[in-house]
Amino acid sequence: MELLIKDRLYIPALLPKEGNFKQFNLKKEILRKIEITEEERNTVGLKENQETKRIEWDTEKDVPLSVDFTNEEINYLKEACERISDESLPDDMWGCVEKLYNEK
Repeated sequence: MELLIKDRLYIPALLPKEGNFKQFNLKKEILRKIEITEEERNTVGLKENQETKRIEWDTEKDVPLSVDFTNEEINYLKEACERISDESLPDDMWGCVEKLYNEK
């Protein structure tokens, strides 16, 4: 799966805050796989705008990260997407949800 910086910032917000030990380990592994490295942060200029409190970066320099999730991780992500299906979220966040949910 190809994930942009925006996807990698949204995924942690989509995941449940609590769960059993197995879910905790799945979440930990997913977060490890999508982590934005210091090198990537510097390359795209990722930073928080102090005035708006929004995270900004140069989208032109955003290179997709190819991530291989296990079937268990994909199922966990899909369950997380289903749990938030009735919430009101920004359209671009729903784009991330759709990408995750449509993964094999």
